[in-house]
Amino acid sequence: MTTDTDIANRALDILKEAPITSIDDARPIAMWLKRNFASSRDAILAEAEWNFARKRVSLPADSETPAFGWCYSYTLPSDFIRLIPLTCHGYPEGDPIPYEVESGKILTNAKAPLPVRYVFRNEDCATYPATFQEAVAARLAGRMAHWLTGKSSFLQIAQNIYNDAMNKAWLHDATEATWPRAADDDWMRARW
Repeated sequence: MTTDTDIANRALDILKEAPITSIDDARPIAMWLKRNFASSRDAILAEAEWNFARKRVSLPADSETPAFGWCYSYTLPSDFIRLIPLTCHGYPEGDPIPYEVESGKILTNAKAPLPVRYVFRNEDCATYPATFQEAVAARLAGRMAHWLTGKSSFLQIAQNIYNDAMNKAWLHDATEATWPRAADDDWMRARW
């Protein structure tokens, strides 16, 4: 089972540095890794609609309505990272619902309950695909490369590993679901 310490040690491997025993160690490098791990992971989670970090919820409307522009307000879940565009009934191929996100709220004219799909703050490293784990490690390595090694060449190495890992992670993620059908498929089938 992969842990945050395992991913942190992969970052150190990229920089050819000694591993840590735990991300909770009192060593300065372990404290730096612990302090920066979650923000690095969350930044990558925010970059895509990752399958391993998706949730579906039906949100109740807030009792207080927006001052103007929209009829309803919905509070985003506490583990929210990125909203997947709203659609009727929450289906990927459903008609889009106009909305905006503001101050931790979804503002829209859609009535409750609001079906929402979103990327959540997935803290369970064991659920991350290997390519995502590699991307987090490379991002951490890039952020500490010059500070830890004193060599700017390691920053470029980490960036190359990160780019490669992200490309592979996106490709892997894209093959784990059926592509949404085109909106005009019904029209096309009726013509046959």
